[in-house]
Amino acid sequence: MPFRPERPRSIAAAWSRRLGRFAVLLALIALALHRVGMLELPNTVAAVLLATVLAAFVLGLAIIGFFMLWHIGAKGGHASFSGMVMALLILIPVGLAASRFVLLPRIHDISTDVQNPPEWLEEPEIKPSWISRFDGTRPEARQLQIQAYSQITGRRYEGAIDRVLLAVQTVAREKKWTQVANVGVEALVDGLEPSSGDAASQDAASQSNGEADPERAPLPAPRPNIEEESLAPMPSYAVVQYRARTLVLGIPQDVLIRLSEEEQTTFVDMRAATRDGEHDFGINADLIRSFLRDLDLQLLGIAGG
Repeated sequence: MPFRPERPRSIAAAWSRRLGRFAVLLALIALALHRVGMLELPNTVAAVLLATVLAAFVLGLAIIGFFMLWHIGAKGGHASFSGMVMALLILIPVGLAASRFVLLPRIHDISTDVQNPPEWLEEPEIKPSWISRFDGTRPEARQLQIQAYSQITGRRYEGAIDRVLLAVQTVAREKKWTQVANVGVEALVDGLEPSSGDAASQDAASQSNGEADPERAPLPAPRPNIEEESLAPMPSYAVVQYRARTLVLGIPQDVLIRLSEEEQTTFVDMRAATRDGEHDFGINADLIRSFLRDLDLQLLGIAGG
């Protein structure tokens, strides 16, 4: 009978697949729980970092499995390949995030007006955690923003503030942002939409059968003297604060939009900040760029310098 040597089995390859599955499940479950609001961001970061350490160990075990397969023909090639793929599923996104951590400035508060940023209407709730955090409004942080995001500036539009405000609210509604507080908004949008009284009168008219009803007859009222009444000046300043979350990871962000009317133009400033950590990985700058780009499309043709 021909001699058939029995191939040894690579323990490292087997453990690379087992630990790889555990690391991927740990990272996915942590991200999913954070996305639905059941796990705070610092705890999610801790779980992902633990999964990253396991993934690095899994990659080392997979390399050992490939080495044993090549030199002594040990079984475990499929297990080593599976472990390597699962390790890279974690290490590649974490590596991209680490590159942004190194290349981008360590700031978490971005504003289009560095000298006079808009003030929060409601101070964001910052919970203490193991992740360090500094004051994002200090001069050093603003200087880092100027160096890294010099293109992040406000917008001037050749239009009235009420029109620009409606466009801002439309874009924010499309992005599913939640309004937290505002100043000067009610006075600007008052009269732009039908009031409840108008709706009630339209509903009553729709229920009428066409016959005269003495009880519903309008009572005559004295006509006001419009010429002697002074019109209230239209507000030239408005601030709206929103709460947003990133699309994939659900990272909470606070957004502030300030509108200032100057003669026949309206200037729009923005401020965006994250609540955890001292590094935003550039997501606040991306949020401001995306919003202003969509606002330009909404107000197409009246954007100025």
